Amino acid sequence: MQQRHKKIAQLLIMTFILPLLLMGFTPGQSQAQAQVLVRYFHGDVRCSTCLAFEDWSKTALESFPKELANGSLQWQLINFDLPENKHYIKDYGLADKSLVLVREEDGKPVRWKNVEEFWDFGENQKPEFVSFVHDLIADYLKN
Repeated sequence: MQQRHKKIAQLLIMTFILPLLLMGFTPGQSQAQAQVLVRYFHGDVRCSTCLAFEDWSKTALESFPKELANGSLQWQLINFDLPENKHYIKDYGLADKSLVLVREEDGKPVRWKNVEEFWDFGENQKPEFVSFVHDLIADYLKN
């Protein structure tokens, strides 16, 4: 009887587990290809504060060089005044210049946040702003 159980176990391994391992899948690993998009939205008119927030947002991304290099983290600068980008205003509820984080899995958005809190920062709060955005990005990269 024990020999029969051993053969069944081998058959199960060969049928189900081995093909997954050969495809590079290991237990606990997600098959979904995840990507985080950091989108900075602006209009045609750009003030110095908005340009600073854009620059500070890019600074926060620089602490993720591996993710930027492998494409799992991407920076996107989008002018919402262009006709082809108007849909973003409704998609993300944009009222003005905005920073939006989007987590996609297999090319489909599964989570997003319009980071409205970034307007709470003053022009002399770059370290706090960069830290805040860094933490949001780290959270979106995790899940």
